[in-house]
Amino acid sequence: MLKPFLCALLLGSTATGAFAQATPVAPASKPAVLLSSSDTTQAIHRLFSKHRTGGWIWTGVGAAFAVRILTAGASAGNAGGTLVGTAVFGAMPAAIGVGKLTRFSEAKEDMTVAFYQKTKRLPPCVQRRLKKKNFK
Repeated sequence: MLKPFLCALLLGSTATGAFAQATPVAPASKPAVLLSSSDTTQAIHRLFSKHRTGGWIWTGVGAAFAVRILTAGASAGNAGGTLVGTAVFGAMPAAIGVGKLTRFSEAKEDMTVAFYQKTKRLPPCVQRRLKKKNFK
């Protein structure tokens, strides 16, 4: 007798909707933070510096893997596996690193800052990458 009663109670309690006692309040909009030109310039410098550091890390890791795979492959005599391993684990990370170093070079950073100082606009690729953490 108790088991059917508890099942009916459980089903009945889930069939009704829950109602809040107070109406929800929309979150207050945050006050607009006015960023100065120097804040944005510093954020650009941080962004480019961070990506250049990542480029050096990727290049170094790729080079280290390539050297390690080539030395291990030379002693084992497996030329095909050595070539594929070097390409996959050495050349690809190194290529990613070189690409980052090229895209975020100091010359491109200077051009971006000069463009921002002149027009007060950022190129779309930089604007898309700038986050709140760059403005700290």
